Amino acid sequence: MSRSAFESGRTGKGSAFASDHSGSVHAVAMRHSAKALAPLGLLSIWFIVGLVGKPYEAARAELGRPFPAIVLIAFIAIVAYHARLGVETIIEDYVHDEGLKAKALLVNKWLAIAIGAVWTLSILIIAAPR
Repeated sequence: MSRSAFESGRTGKGSAFASDHSGSVHAVAMRHSAKALAPLGLLSIWFIVGLVGKPYEAARAELGRPFPAIVLIAFIAIVAYHARLGVETIIEDYVHDEGLKAKALLVNKWLAIAIGAVWTLSILIIAAPR
């Protein structure tokens, strides 16, 4: 029995398992957001743990500095984006009713935006001078 070589439109004859190492835009976005979350997560934990035990006014003063506020806002923005992409994948894979899928994707998008907006607003309110 002879086996015919697989012919890929991208890489040519015999390259069934070749990869161009690009991935989908969605997968690349997940990887990049995960890489960004590692240092931002550590910095966010560092700032939040540093606030433990401090009085409210001292915590406001700490968050009033630009670097901690920007790190916390960037952290939640990327967390919301990364979570949205992950839940989007789950919805696309496991929700088979097209109408329900469209509604779930819309709710997912707006929920991620709302979470990011509320977190950002709360950081700005805490950090704002009185």
